[in-house]
Amino acid sequence: MSRKLRRCLLILAVALLILQLGTKSGKPCDGADLTYECLGGNTYKVRFSFYRDCIGILAPANIYVNIRSVSCGQTLGVTCNPIPGTGQEVTYLCPTAQSTCNGGTFTGIQEWVYEGVVTLPMQCNDWQFSYSLCCRNAAINTISSPGPILFLYYASLDNLNVQCNSAPTFSNKPVPFACLGQQLCFNHGAIDPDGDSLVYTMVDPRQTATNDVSYMAPYNAANPLASAPAIQFNNQTGDICFTPTQLQVTVMAVLVQEYRNGVLIGSVVRDIQITVLNCVNDLPTLSGINGTNDFSMTVCANQNFCFDVFSNDINAGQQVSLFWNTGVAGGNFSSAGSPHPTGTFCWTPTTADISNTPHCFTVRVSDDACPYIGSNTYSYCITVTGIIVDAGPDQYIACSDQATITANASGGNPPYTYLWSNGFTGPTQTVPVGTYVVTVSDGNCSSTDTVNVGAF
Repeated sequence: MSRKLRRCLLILAVALLILQLGTKSGKPCDGADLTYECLGGNTYKVRFSFYRDCIGILAPANIYVNIRSVSCGQTLGVTCNPIPGTGQEVTYLCPTAQSTCNGGTFTGIQEWVYEGVVTLPMQCNDWQFSYSLCCRNAAINTISSPGPILFLYYASLDNLNVQCNSAPTFSNKPVPFACLGQQLCFNHGAIDPDGDSLVYTMVDPRQTATNDVSYMAPYNAANPLASAPAIQFNNQTGDICFTPTQLQVTVMAVLVQEYRNGVLIGSVVRDIQITVLNCVNDLPTLSGINGTNDFSMTVCANQNFCFDVFSNDINAGQQVSLFWNTGVAGGNFSSAGSPHPTGTFCWTPTTADISNTPHCFTVRVSDDACPYIGSNTYSYCITVTGIIVDAGPDQYIACSDQATITANASGGNPPYTYLWSNGFTGPTQTVPVGTYVVTVSDGNCSSTDTVNVGAF
């Protein structure tokens, strides 16, 4: 089949699907989320991001976010206004395709972001931020009576047990389209600015503070669309993969809860709509780490490492591109090669990165199909282990005296071995004036520290 014919068939399929599903139903958006950022004390910047279908209603001039705490008996709110430059199109279209945002025929999506600043009057453990928007797309065929159903977007905050916490933010735009019979993998790319542990759960989308949407059997929060095999969801990384088996329009929501020292301190949710299309294009793919099927690894702190991921696209002549979400601070991701580039990630984690919670980032692989660009998003997670060693504070003695120095080690997998720069192999020794470096190892990871013994 020629590429020109493939394009024509895809354009026809999309046009027919738009007519069949009735997407000109006045739907306002294809997804949204509500987050907050601590500016100091009890003052927070509230941000609402939503993805407007360009044939839906116009974006509001501003929005009012309701804020309340039941335990403290507080009810207030904040007006959020559009940020400068908002309303940009984020549709995955090839350069020659015109979306409905620009007078064309292909479904176009704009990202609108609103912000406002509020000072909470008290410290409470059950603050709830919420914003309601009308209405869902009447073409949704997995929930009951979708047309008159509202959206409710919400986030929670505990500023009683933890002061000045900022919510996770989403670094990846929602994916509004999936292809019939093709596996789609996606990750919202949640990043927590405070380094808190994140747990992901697929939940029922909300329509009010007390009511969820009602899925029609056999669909539910964990299985919001027809997929074979069943939808795969990872609650540690937020990865979601599915292979649609029906042309349909559905909604799904992912709740992201953040924990600090085992205590739930906040949450955010993203509610999105997905339309399954009968695509002609085959979606590009990415391998696991170094070409394997593994997407996670364990590394030692203070040691540089790199790994490669390999892209592929079975459609001849298509150029593939890789984009990462900068999800690991201090890490570096680059790509090279054509038409199927190799991505390389490098990082030198420090002892501050040691944690049982993995450090994750995402990579989106996209082709240059027309009119709709095909893409998949994968997450890669690194658990940093290692030893923390402390040789103690510097000491000062008389020239003829000796000092006792001790290396205290923790973490890793004891027992440890010790090697000092003077050849000593125990944790504690008595030494004269000098500089002493100790290396502690558990057979896998090692760490060093230095102590100076000076003279008065």
